[in-house]
Amino acid sequence: MTFLYQAPQHQATLAFNQLNDFESIWSMKVDWFEEPNERRGGWSGVGKLVLHTPSNNALGVFLKRQENHERRTLMHPIKGIPTFACEFGMMQHLAKHDVPSLKPVAFGQRLVNGNLQALLMTEELVGFIPLEQAVKQMFAEGRPVLREQRKLIMQVAKTVSKMHRSGVQHRSLYPKHLFVDTANMQDAVVIDLEKSRIKLLPFMRTFYDLSTLNRHSEFWSKSARLYFYKQYLGVEQLNAWQKFVLKMIAKRSSRHKTHKTAKKTYQGTK
Repeated sequence: MTFLYQAPQHQATLAFNQLNDFESIWSMKVDWFEEPNERRGGWSGVGKLVLHTPSNNALGVFLKRQENHERRTLMHPIKGIPTFACEFGMMQHLAKHDVPSLKPVAFGQRLVNGNLQALLMTEELVGFIPLEQAVKQMFAEGRPVLREQRKLIMQVAKTVSKMHRSGVQHRSLYPKHLFVDTANMQDAVVIDLEKSRIKLLPFMRTFYDLSTLNRHSEFWSKSARLYFYKQYLGVEQLNAWQKFVLKMIAKRSSRHKTHKTAKKTYQGTK
């Protein structure tokens, strides 16, 4: 059985490029943008290409394909479902809650000779770069003015806050998974949603995601990190509970950094 979703606004473009069925998209020759990830007898990879629209414009897209690359869920505890199915569902959830994320062009899955194949095509993010790249550029010639720092911090904090208010915990919230527009300062866009989950407890969403983001964010001062946290919460002053959570986040971030440093030191002595 084959399932294929096509975004209504892109159906004409897919047809124009003769990509209006699963097989034609799956069998496209596309150079890998990232080398395929292989695990447990399956694989998953992503390529980049340009589609031509009926109006003679260009549409940049990323095409992700995978085979036997599943994740177990409550509804599918044994076999699991393609991780792209989870990501596509999360994209739809975030879109309903007005959270900036990738926009799907097509999604599909099928079973061929016992192998579960899935594909996910998304629009290219034009004008956006990863947060980690933006920060390195910003700090390349010394510490930038506070106003410029806060513009960037605000757009990231706003998106992460909206994502959490929608009930989603990203579970892999590294700076490379947040894309920012440094020219126009639009809201940041969150990507790579394969590991994301709906979590009912707000504390879990905040604690784990912000610990990860804080631990892997370079260059920022303590005052900049505090500004992010306040913008994330939408407050000017922290109450006792918010201060407690902030201390917990800082403690977890510090513990992981210490463990990582100790591991490198140990490996260096071998």
